[in-house]
Amino acid sequence: MKSLSGIGSVSFSSTISSPRKTLTFLKSQMDVWLMRIGIVVFLLVSVVLFKLLLDSQPSFLPTSLRLGLGTSTQTVGTNYPVVCTQGCCNPGESNSSNDSIRLPPAIFPNSYLPCKDYVKPGSSTYDLGNISKYFYTSVEDSELLHAAQNAATQPLPTGKPKIAFLFITRQKVPLEQMWERFFAEADEESYSIYTHQSLGVKEFPNSSVFHNTSIPSKEVRRFSISLVDVVRRLLSFALLDTARANMWFVLVSDACIPVRSFPYVYNYYMNSTTSFVEAFSVWEKFRRWQTEPLFRSEDVRKGELWMSMHRRHAGMVVGDVTFYRKFKSDCFQRSELKSYCVLDEMYTQTFLSIRDPQGIANRSVTYTDWHYRHMGSPRLHTAERIVPSLFEKIQNRTENLDGNYWDTSDDVNHTRWRDCVYNGQPHSPCFLFARKFSSDNETDVQALLQMPKSVLGY
Repeated sequence: MKSLSGIGSVSFSSTISSPRKTLTFLKSQMDVWLMRIGIVVFLLVSVVLFKLLLDSQPSFLPTSLRLGLGTSTQTVGTNYPVVCTQGCCNPGESNSSNDSIRLPPAIFPNSYLPCKDYVKPGSSTYDLGNISKYFYTSVEDSELLHAAQNAATQPLPTGKPKIAFLFITRQKVPLEQMWERFFAEADEESYSIYTHQSLGVKEFPNSSVFHNTSIPSKEVRRFSISLVDVVRRLLSFALLDTARANMWFVLVSDACIPVRSFPYVYNYYMNSTTSFVEAFSVWEKFRRWQTEPLFRSEDVRKGELWMSMHRRHAGMVVGDVTFYRKFKSDCFQRSELKSYCVLDEMYTQTFLSIRDPQGIANRSVTYTDWHYRHMGSPRLHTAERIVPSLFEKIQNRTENLDGNYWDTSDDVNHTRWRDCVYNGQPHSPCFLFARKFSSDNETDVQALLQMPKSVLGY
């Protein structure tokens, strides 16, 4: 009996333990499979996030690497490798047989316009192939920006690289005769002109160098997003003008004149490896608005509207949606917070400073005198100040002693940001243009017109 009892208890115990072992086994197998599934999901998510990161941050890819088909490598001139990919153009590529005229080499990893498209405002419903017909046709900004951003990813149009002068005027160009003199020294294949005039202003006469250069106008108000819109519209028309190889884009005011000859200006731009965009850190009053989560308030930058951009940066500005929407919705004046936001002096400057900090020079090539107690406007040069010594002083400047940097928080004593660096060379000539010149009366204009070529260079 004793032995039978033992056998029965063993059998009963085995019957009970078997389900437990089975459950334990199944649980361990499930844990293994869950772990495997988790690893697979983690890897897939990592790959997707990494791809999104690459798409949104072109600086992660070296300039020598392009994704796509039809890649070929060649050399232009000396020590300027060129990597071309279907649908885009490396900044080091030249469309000219003259090796001294080329796009600035992409010496920084983040200083080229990537082939990967930025997020666009919307799909295009217009055929913008023939841009000339839209000079007198109303086109939605979203359509224009969309097409222009696409154009900026394409190789530079054939022909001699040009400087596109983008004039923002309130009326006619009051100093037109000075610009006529300046362009008279130029080869017509070296420049193009685009003007945005105030609403209701008539077209320039046939004899004017500005004839047939006006783009459709929109209302402009200072310190508003409308001035940013005008800049982006001018850039878009110049980028879409495929009949011209526009490589540099220079914003010009109606109170501005050149202080150098055209050949000097042309060589200065074509040999530069950086765009000229002033972008300095600002006082706290310019940062009292919601910049997060897009960027930190410490990254807000400010500078002159009168910038000079290489084609790659022009393409980035017209292709941007995220920064533009952030500035438009959140950057505005608030008296109760003593908050100041100057959109035309902060949007592009902040955007390019964040996207391509080493691709821009932190200075403007347009001389402006802010070195006095002002109320938001630079010194106005009238007849009594328009003398040869003024222009000689501007031409000889290798430091920016009077610029808008007086609003910067980087340096209370104003000893930084003075030196004008050109292609890494300190103490280089700073300025190609100057403002603000009066045209209120004939005396002021005549004082400029009487300035000899020996002084201005044209």
